[in-house]
Amino acid sequence: MTDSTEKLHILITGATSGIGKQLAKDYLLADHHVYAVGRDDEALAELQALGAETIDLDLMDREKVIEAFEKIDNVDLAICGAGMCEYLDMPNFDSSVFMKVMSVNMGTLSHAIEGVLPKLIASKGRLVGIGSASAYVPFARAEAYGSSKAAIHYLMKTLQISLAPHDVSVSLVVPGFVETPMTKQNDFPMPFIQTPAQASQAIRDGIESGHDVIEFPKKLTMPLKALGTLPDLIWQQVSEKLNKK
Repeated sequence: MTDSTEKLHILITGATSGIGKQLAKDYLLADHHVYAVGRDDEALAELQALGAETIDLDLMDREKVIEAFEKIDNVDLAICGAGMCEYLDMPNFDSSVFMKVMSVNMGTLSHAIEGVLPKLIASKGRLVGIGSASAYVPFARAEAYGSSKAAIHYLMKTLQISLAPHDVSVSLVVPGFVETPMTKQNDFPMPFIQTPAQASQAIRDGIESGHDVIEFPKKLTMPLKALGTLPDLIWQQVSEKLNKK
């Protein structure tokens, strides 16, 4: 996958919205074969018109995911981008919301990995998971979303080790804020927010370069990583100030 002129077979989950949709369009424009997985009929039709092979699939249904992916002949690159975000407002800890976010973000990813992994082993391809810069530091209200992304970070970094003997490369994508339907609900400042086109470019460049971790924009992710290394007491004080109305 180092030759950018090589035509790849690319599977993208979450391909009907946000970053996933932009990635699907950009890879199609570059003449790659794209399997676009999603639930939005209008978006799927749009991608199909651009040349994608579309798959209308509920990624929370493990059996259907495995069945659908078994029908795919070849996958060189799998980008798992499906997910959701809901916030919690204390002092009410809504466990149903927490478990919904955890289940969707981890369930869609784990089912996709199980279904596509045999194809990636056969092609010696690359698996890509979408994390978040929110996993670097604890943000109030993001207890569910941040926890799910921290779990994704751990999973992808572990898979980098466990899949190496099988010649499957693994990349973790760590985006900051991106203009998507998901971030439209945010009622707080989003510094250095990226367009879907900028996010797609950063991800595609990172994949082509073979990076294990693809972080962007650096002017946001680097300071957050630095903050995450501070002693807990200091960061808790910073977080409290950020969370004041």
